[in-house]
Amino acid sequence: MRLPLRTRLTLLYVTLFAIIVSAWAVFVVVLVRADLYSGIDRALDSRASQIALSLTGSVEGEFQDITGSTLVGVAPTEATAQLLSATGTVLESSGDTMSVDPLLPQSVIAGAFRSGTASVHTVVGRDGETFRVLIVRMTGLDQLIVVGTSTDTADASVQSLVFMMLLSGPVVLLVAGGAGWLLARRALSPVAHMTATASGIGIEALGERVPVPPGNDELSGLADTLNGMLDRLETGVRAKRRLVADASHELQTPIAVMRTELDVALASGALQPEAVEVLESAREETDHMARIVRNLLTLARFDEGTLRLLRQDVGLRATSEEIVASLATLARETGVTMEVSGDEVVVLADPEYLRVAVVNLVENAIKYSGVGSSVTVEVVPVVSGATVTVVDDGPGIAADALPRIFDRFYRADGTRGMASGSGLGLAISREIVEAHGGRLEVDSRVSGGSRFTLWMPTGQGPAGLS
Repeated sequence: MRLPLRTRLTLLYVTLFAIIVSAWAVFVVVLVRADLYSGIDRALDSRASQIALSLTGSVEGEFQDITGSTLVGVAPTEATAQLLSATGTVLESSGDTMSVDPLLPQSVIAGAFRSGTASVHTVVGRDGETFRVLIVRMTGLDQLIVVGTSTDTADASVQSLVFMMLLSGPVVLLVAGGAGWLLARRALSPVAHMTATASGIGIEALGERVPVPPGNDELSGLADTLNGMLDRLETGVRAKRRLVADASHELQTPIAVMRTELDVALASGALQPEAVEVLESAREETDHMARIVRNLLTLARFDEGTLRLLRQDVGLRATSEEIVASLATLARETGVTMEVSGDEVVVLADPEYLRVAVVNLVENAIKYSGVGSSVTVEVVPVVSGATVTVVDDGPGIAADALPRIFDRFYRADGTRGMASGSGLGLAISREIVEAHGGRLEVDSRVSGGSRFTLWMPTGQGPAGLS
């Protein structure tokens, strides 16, 4: 599963932070250890120089006295000193018991005697204790001074530092992760706002634009690009809507002329039966084309906001009965029975457009119902309005098609969507009902019929549409 961008950015930030902190911790530990050992080495060099300057070799026990004075305050087990001959024999010693034997290998002792240069080495005692040991040749004498100090204190300090870093590391990473999450959230917040706005911009709301974040960065550039794209889309959609509106308006006249000429020809009575059949078929197709053009023009007016509703009192039952009567011929041809039920309810609406909305619902019910089925138009008064419900016992609508059933030009692939039609009827009905301040809903199941419920308010609809 792909993680969200915010989570991925946070994980990347924490990973890089952990790598950097780990490298820094290793560097600090190495640096502190080197600094502590450097301090031990300086102390050894100072001690060896003090012994070399004070030692004359003429008094017995002088070496122990001198080394004792240089190790004041130091535990005997944490320091050691030796006076070696050129061959590596321990002439005198003091401090830790390990000093009775040479602390360094013979090769190191011989090398220090030949070169006369001081050198520092790390050795491990009998009990596993680690010592830093300095060996230096005394000037003018065939003897070497070896001084050593335990590194336990320094090593304990380094171990404490490592322990504190390991203990605080998870806390630091947790805090860094929280900070990274907040930073990622803040950085991506403009993207979230743009996404939320863009997701709400549809074909009916192309005038909206995504918010442009302040500043001159990649996010503001993205917002400007999206807004520019929306500008172009809005211009193109408006141009297409204007084309549809103009074309629909221009087509009305020639279609009306064609319809009139066909009616005149059919009324002449001097035509052969074959010619009458052809002309009647042409008239039906002309009527169908006229309905499509009228629907397109109506939708164009809705889109442009130029539709005007002439409201007056309309009886829903009377209107329903008139519609059922006008579609009786279609119902008989398809073998469908129709009835109207309910009491009269008066609403304030445009009678012509309201009739179109209900006609589309009843026509669909007739077309998509089989022979022997029935269609019922129910008028029911409800709170603050009334409903007109068109019920059929046809094949129903598939569940995946219901969310798009009111979309323009949409026709489902299921049984109900196989009948002829332009795919505009339900879209027209919804636009008309919503323009009146009402709503249109559908409840349908495959093989269970469909219920289209048109709710109309009894009061005034939205301002600007009347």
